[in-house]
Amino acid sequence: MKVIHIESGLGNQMLSYCEYLAMKQANPSDDCYIENIIYYIPECNQVIRQWNGYEVDRIFGLKTPNVRELFSESEWQQVVSEIRATRFWERNWNYPVCFTEVFRRHGLDLVNTLGDFEAPGAVNRILKIPRYKLTPLWAYLKYLKSKLTVNKTLGVDNSGKLFVKSDKPLYAGQQLLFYYQNSGIERIEEEIRNTFVFPPFEESDNDNLSVLHQILHSNSISLHIRRGDALYSSYNYYVTGYLKRAIKYLKRQVERPVFFVFCDPDTIEWAKHNERMLGLSLKQDSVFFVDWNKGSDSWRDMQLMSECKHNVIVNSSFGWWGSWLNTNPGKITCSPELRINTNHHF
Repeated sequence: MKVIHIESGLGNQMLSYCEYLAMKQANPSDDCYIENIIYYIPECNQVIRQWNGYEVDRIFGLKTPNVRELFSESEWQQVVSEIRATRFWERNWNYPVCFTEVFRRHGLDLVNTLGDFEAPGAVNRILKIPRYKLTPLWAYLKYLKSKLTVNKTLGVDNSGKLFVKSDKPLYAGQQLLFYYQNSGIERIEEEIRNTFVFPPFEESDNDNLSVLHQILHSNSISLHIRRGDALYSSYNYYVTGYLKRAIKYLKRQVERPVFFVFCDPDTIEWAKHNERMLGLSLKQDSVFFVDWNKGSDSWRDMQLMSECKHNVIVNSSFGWWGSWLNTNPGKITCSPELRINTNHHF
């Protein structure tokens, strides 16, 4: 038996689902399940709470085996109650230890492959979003340092951590390495693409059908901007000119480009008033802001991004999926870090 933990927003859920697919391929004779208990405990984290719950099965019409099926309804409620009582979110987000200990008490003995997040020297996993007051100079220095750190890791093959073959019952997940270069994603690419097939737009969905028509009949470029909860990690991309460099390159490579800007709800107004930081001119460039897909329909933005000819993303798994699912054979996909699995970096 293998159990894969899933949490966070749709982009990360899809990455974890790929870990589930990889685990199945590596262990074809084993039963594999997902585990998404996080969504039953909304008080555990404000970042998790702002998303729309577990969405993969709903959006893509899947019926993925869930560890919940191994328990009766009353047993499952007891499991969730005991996990809630651990308050793992106050213990450096130590769900691997807390979850597996509760499972063990209820007859499901799994080998925790993720470690103990409360062990001495463990990385701080409790997300605290700072208010950015960095000057552009300090932001730039941080940006350069992150680049140097990333460059040292290039060439490391991460696939061994994903395609794990074992005869033991494992509890795994949240490695999210498919997002990066040298992940081994090509080993299950066909299965991933056959799994993540978006449903067609409804005839009454005039806004999305209209913009889809524009995307399909132009040299469309999606620009995904994510600030909000991710500003603490993406601030330097805006102040050091990454977006300007990427857009400038695309303007040289693409004839009559049309830009479609996708943002989280809290960012759209910022984007409309900071065109220069994005490398765009609302007077000279063809720019469309897609700002109506919200809440449980937010995933439609990913679908539209995947239909664009080219893609520019920041460090967001949601935007990355839009670029990766793009089937244009001549696509230009741009990201700010060398480790991210796109074909151009700036």
